[in-house]
Amino acid sequence: MEPGSEDLLVRFQAGDAAAFDQLVSEMAPRLKGYFLRQGAQNATAEDLTQLVFVRVFQARKRYQPSGRLDAYLLRIAHNLWIDSRRRKRFLTGGDDLPDAVDPAPGPEADAVAGDRAAVLHAALERLPADTRELLELAVLQRLPYQEVAEILDIPVGTVKSRVYYSLRKLREHLPALEPESDHDGPSDGTLS
Repeated sequence: MEPGSEDLLVRFQAGDAAAFDQLVSEMAPRLKGYFLRQGAQNATAEDLTQLVFVRVFQARKRYQPSGRLDAYLLRIAHNLWIDSRRRKRFLTGGDDLPDAVDPAPGPEADAVAGDRAAVLHAALERLPADTRELLELAVLQRLPYQEVAEILDIPVGTVKSRVYYSLRKLREHLPALEPESDHDGPSDGTLS
């Protein structure tokens, strides 16, 4: 988040409508990315992102600025994601399967094709949903372990050990996704 962003919701509580607009502008792409990395289709990610801000708007009078604003928003996003998965399981009567692949890749997918980010994304997709979410919060969003623990409602020690083992599991998938090369280089499985 940009410097000074932490007080946006406090300013909105005090009646500054522009502060809420600024909050949405700053955080919407980050929240949408969170949902996309959890396996949501583009339209679902946009809907859930909008719902985060609806919830924030509805709870604006109860908000207490005790922690980081991005952690607060990601906690709401996490809860909405869990609810959405439960609802989908209930309606389909099936397993917790990821959303179908969007048939038309967006500009983001085109921009990272063939890049390390694409390899990393493919490796993340091979991990279970709860592992992806943990890595999203702790590594990609760079939240402190204490805040990740609060968002996921698990002990800090559990977050630390799961991050460690999740990163090891992710590393196992990376060499398998690395494209074959014609040159004689290091064969230790690292990305170069």
